[in-house]
Amino acid sequence: MEMSEIVTIAEKALLARQKLPEAFGDRAVRPSYDGLGLANIAALPPHWLCPEALNLNEQTSLPPFNPDLLDVLALTEAWKIWRNQAPINHVVLLLVDALGYDQLRTLMDEGDAPGLASACDSPRAFFMPATSVFPTTTVTSLTSTATAHAPAQHGIVCTHVYLREIGSVVNLLGFRPSTSPTTTPYLDSQLDPNTLLPMPNLYRILEQAGIGVEIVNFYQYKDSSISRFTSTGSQAGQSGYISYLTPADGFAQLRHRLQANSNKGKSFTFVYVPNVDTAAHRYGPLSSSYRAEVAALDFSLQRELLSPLAGRADTVLLLVADHGQRHVYPDKILWLNQHPSLTQLLFVPPTGESQARFLHLVHDAQADAINYIQQHLAENFLVLLKAEAIELGLFGIPGQPLSVECYNRVGDLILIPRTDWACFQHEHHPTQVGIHGGMSRAEMLIPFLAYRF
Repeated sequence: MEMSEIVTIAEKALLARQKLPEAFGDRAVRPSYDGLGLANIAALPPHWLCPEALNLNEQTSLPPFNPDLLDVLALTEAWKIWRNQAPINHVVLLLVDALGYDQLRTLMDEGDAPGLASACDSPRAFFMPATSVFPTTTVTSLTSTATAHAPAQHGIVCTHVYLREIGSVVNLLGFRPSTSPTTTPYLDSQLDPNTLLPMPNLYRILEQAGIGVEIVNFYQYKDSSISRFTSTGSQAGQSGYISYLTPADGFAQLRHRLQANSNKGKSFTFVYVPNVDTAAHRYGPLSSSYRAEVAALDFSLQRELLSPLAGRADTVLLLVADHGQRHVYPDKILWLNQHPSLTQLLFVPPTGESQARFLHLVHDAQADAINYIQQHLAENFLVLLKAEAIELGLFGIPGQPLSVECYNRVGDLILIPRTDWACFQHEHHPTQVGIHGGMSRAEMLIPFLAYRF
């Protein structure tokens, strides 16, 4: 069976397995944390390079990515053949922000990404869809990628999050108050990024096990708050941080380092590329500018890595995304400031994402809030109790308890659009052409490409 046929079968099986109740709409996909999601992919490098390393952590990470869970014989056999081709000594995890599975398949089919299309069809490759985390947003996804834990454990549940420990809603990308007119970030004495996560990151764990670890990332992100809390205590976040000017520059530097270090023991490298997400937000997914960014990325990847490193079967590239994107429609936006009867029931402004609004309620207001939503918003929005979201497995494996951090941060109620709607606090909020954060397949499905050079 051709790999393209296997991928189509895997896609159908994944969608069937991760289907949500009808109330969520027919395009909603439940995240997987038990073996078919982004955090499971993050567990693969330590699983391959040094399985005993994960035992150094008191908190057990999620299981490694496992296509066998779909119970598709051809897929299971393809994964087995790929794994057994050669020992794995070097792993590069490349995360391309907003390069969703549906978007990548379209671009490969329409000729915008010929290098990746060829790579996915190669006998050296294994390719299939996986799921992101919930919400499908960068700060949550990057934390799961850095820890191999679900949001239920690491507690970084959204971009704008209410932190009880400081009594404020915080923008975790800027590490500043979400509602403040200033862009000045918190001082470490006010909110320390180095103590934000309740578990060590994979970089630190692998370093302690003797694995060489590096991070290749945009030069302006070094020592940013998110870089700090996802790499706390590791050399990779400091001396092992390789700054680049453009993705092509990053790939070129990565190639030189892989060639120079080929005989210096096992290694893991994390590479992050933000450009595609920026284009999608401003111009929309699959816009001409989005296509141009992916095409440039595809060319650079082929020129700097795929071609010159060909034949190094012990070196594996894992290409993933943190999420996909979908369009936002001006006539399908809920402005919460137009519903004061609801917002007056909140003790802090709504947190979460445009398609996953966390509502933190004042005491004894739950019944009133649910009643208002059901009377005025139910046609386009679904309201979930925190307990219902946990039972559905939106934040982690169903049946497993949430960390204190996660439990306190997801709010009492979650407001989720049923179809193409989005939710913002007020009309002055800068809306974008492309958005993410929800559970539509366009946002939730991400590519998983495992490629041996």
